[in-house]
Amino acid sequence: MADLKAVEVEKAKEHFEIYDFEGISKVDAKDLGDLLRSLDLKPTLDTIMKNGGTKKKGQKLITFEEFLPIYSQLKKEKDIGTKEDFMEGLKVYDKSENGTMLAAELAHVLLSLGERLTDPECDEVMKTCAGQEDDDGFIKYEPFIKAVMSGPFPEEQ
Repeated sequence: MADLKAVEVEKAKEHFEIYDFEGISKVDAKDLGDLLRSLDLKPTLDTIMKNGGTKKKGQKLITFEEFLPIYSQLKKEKDIGTKEDFMEGLKVYDKSENGTMLAAELAHVLLSLGERLTDPECDEVMKTCAGQEDDDGFIKYEPFIKAVMSGPFPEEQ
């Protein structure tokens, strides 16, 4: 790829080979997201699916030649929110302006806005990242954002 430096292509090749679990110069499309994340990208599940990812193992295999344009394109995209973006978005729910919001409101946001989570996914994210609620049901949203952004988290097999 003309837009990737030789060192970037070599790094992509090394990571691709790590995810070639069968040693056949192909990666299972279910592992596409993990492969991209190992290369410091942060694709959403929707982005992974649009670029050939699958939900089940064994449905599709990707060669390095097929992977490289995907990597190149996603590397160019800068449509990834920053911590500051997420902080600003959640401040809307911070009625007391003290860095807290109702845990129930956060769950509602995860279930209804953007790339919506399912109930079990929301429960897992809340359990893993939200921390302890206070007596009134509030959580501090900055640690939540930091925990989510430090992902990825293991997916169910």
